[in-house]
Amino acid sequence: MYSKYLGNRTIIDFLSENIKEKPVIKIAEASSKQSNKPVVKKTDVWTPDLDLVLPINGDQIPGFSRLVNWSGWKGYEDDHLAHDFAAYIDSSGNCVLGLPEQTEVRAVADGVVIQVSQGLCEGDGYATFINIEHGPKGGEKFSSYHHVNPLVKYDQSVQKGEVIATLHKDSGTIEGRLVHLHFELVNGWNVAKGYRARHVDPGCIFPKLTDLTAAPQGKLEFKINGKSPKKIVIANFEKLLCTN
Repeated sequence: MYSKYLGNRTIIDFLSENIKEKPVIKIAEASSKQSNKPVVKKTDVWTPDLDLVLPINGDQIPGFSRLVNWSGWKGYEDDHLAHDFAAYIDSSGNCVLGLPEQTEVRAVADGVVIQVSQGLCEGDGYATFINIEHGPKGGEKFSSYHHVNPLVKYDQSVQKGEVIATLHKDSGTIEGRLVHLHFELVNGWNVAKGYRARHVDPGCIFPKLTDLTAAPQGKLEFKINGKSPKKIVIANFEKLLCTN
């Protein structure tokens, strides 16, 4: 869909033009005490003290215990421009790869939907994403939600915590792509670099997202905070296509 900020181009287009650059903006880690400032029309940047909610509510996931910072993208690099809600520790201590089908996705703050797009793959729900602008109109501070089935439309106002989508799942159970949310935060565009998005590391805005971190990333075998998980379980499919 057309957006007045992106024209006929998608975020994928912008990212692919300068993929070797490292645009992630590191923001000081939040303290343990949050002041919870509301996101209002004058809010023009993402900071750790804003009153936000996580886009994924772990309480909806059966047997959920804690999120794991793990990306299934086999081309993962340290300048990964987002956070992938893709893995968690369950009540048995196992690390589960892939979230349940139809897991709800929530808006992190009040805002207006500025784009609902199928990206470069028409008809493929895995490529579909939603962009929501927050703060001043035209301020270009937005959140982005990828690999989803949208429940909102262009120019629709949404509230913090409102369900805007569910996670996409490939059909069948034999083989499929990782069911997860690719989540981005952006503080506008770097015009000097061809409208390169100014990404903010979601782990700096939501520090607890990195409490349990897998290494190496982009692999089906890994350690979490230096220790091997009790067991790694693949959800939804017998074989996981670990591509993006």
